[in-house]
Amino acid sequence: MSGPRIFRLRKTGLARVLGDLEARVMEVLWNHDKALSVQDVCRSLGEGTNYKTIMTVLTRLVDKGLLQRHREGRAFLYRPRMQPDVFLKSVADDVVQGLIQEYGDVAVASFIHALDTVSPDGLARLERVLRERRTDGSPGGQGQHGAGKKDQ
Repeated sequence: MSGPRIFRLRKTGLARVLGDLEARVMEVLWNHDKALSVQDVCRSLGEGTNYKTIMTVLTRLVDKGLLQRHREGRAFLYRPRMQPDVFLKSVADDVVQGLIQEYGDVAVASFIHALDTVSPDGLARLERVLRERRTDGSPGGQGQHGAGKKDQ
């Protein structure tokens, strides 16, 4: 996704990083196995959906790098560039990196405090990841997922 992301703390789900309608459109596209036309998306969103508004939202999502578009006959068809889990990981990475860059140790301390809400199984997974990072032999124990690198 290109450009800085806006993160809305008071929203939930995809609406934290996308507009409400953008989030609904992405959900529609992620729930279909094939590329969809503007008309298909309108139909999935239900009655009262404005064709021109949806066309604008789809174009905006293409511009943001979330959708790819190709022409088939007279219509454009749209499909997501990435699966929802990849998108959500990308958003989480951006948010965490932004918090660490802006707030440093305060952000890290908050992450550690938030671990109080993580299940024992979740903590065990985190401990395994930390152990692997420390023992992989790379400088600073950062391994292939080190600072400044993003998983693709």
